[in-house]
Amino acid sequence: MKTRRVRRSDGDIHSLRYDRLVTQPEERVLFSRPRQPFDEKVVKKLRAGIEKCPDVAFAHLADAEVVGRQDRPGQVIFVWLVAAAMGSLRGALNLVSETVADALPEDRFLDVVILNSAPELLEDLERADCLFVVRDAEERRRALAAASDHGADGEPESPSRWWWPF
Repeated sequence: MKTRRVRRSDGDIHSLRYDRLVTQPEERVLFSRPRQPFDEKVVKKLRAGIEKCPDVAFAHLADAEVVGRQDRPGQVIFVWLVAAAMGSLRGALNLVSETVADALPEDRFLDVVILNSAPELLEDLERADCLFVVRDAEERRRALAAASDHGADGEPESPSRWWWPF
């Protein structure tokens, strides 16, 4: 687990925790709508902030539980970044993380996952009906189409299509 400190817009310093690895190939992740959602004011501020992040195409806010690793689900925001953001992935993640830290009360945290790094989760997130923000409907359509071309292991069934044009 790594920790990163960010300054919120109100000047307070906030610590963010993050892992590099989302899941192991043999692990199963369950998604659902948040069972204990943030209050409406926090959700509104978070949504408005994510909508202003220029690198975010769309985002899901969900409860996620890695079976066998967690005793209860944790709330996570999954963001899909536009292709242009790949040149500055760290900058895009920093902006999303700062937006999240700014929107949440000090005693709450929210994991941030770049969904492009775990595209095999996209179809399950869609089934959980937890779409939070759509900034780029065309990129979302493309991501969903590409997800349907992938097997359960996340590998493309057709080698001609892949997630990112790099």
